[in-house]
Amino acid sequence: MTASKPPLPSRGTIRSNARALEWWQRYCHPVEGDSATRARLRRCRSATDAVSVPAAVHLARMIGGLSQTQADDDHRVIAALDLSRVLAHVTHHVETQRPMQTAGWKSFPGERRESDAGEDRPILSEMRFRRLLASARGEAQVSAFIRLIALLGGAVNVTALADDFIFWNDRTKRRWAFDYYAAGVAAPADSDTLSEDTDA
Repeated sequence: MTASKPPLPSRGTIRSNARALEWWQRYCHPVEGDSATRARLRRCRSATDAVSVPAAVHLARMIGGLSQTQADDDHRVIAALDLSRVLAHVTHHVETQRPMQTAGWKSFPGERRESDAGEDRPILSEMRFRRLLASARGEAQVSAFIRLIALLGGAVNVTALADDFIFWNDRTKRRWAFDYYAAGVAAPADSDTLSEDTDA
């Protein structure tokens, strides 16, 4: 019998105390952070590389990915280590909008094409958006999130990005789609626990 994967921490683990944001400000903020640590994390090419960076392990502990009683919890540890690599590419925290609200359409497109959208045109093209949603956990997800951050000029909502990275499941992807197409009023509400359709 194959052992089931241990559950990820509840969304409140990150959101309630903004721990991911606190970590980013301490280690990756361009002025207040540690430039050497940020550079090391950016050079990491896998979670295995990141585990040798103390700051990455610190993030894993902060968001519940690693504890004294769950030291062998590979699934949660890898998710947190990968998140540290992603957040090292953020240069500015934006409080007001979630990632796809910034990267997507400024108003619901309807039948409009991107080429005819004018100022409403999304920063992230629809083709790239579909590729992002199709990315699976692991290196594909890390690369997709890093590309998104670069496209946004390094400015993202750190708390929202971290939360959605950890909870990269069908519910999160549906909400990203509603945000991307400026239809957020109809987006599925966040849940305090992982939904049944998680692919974690």
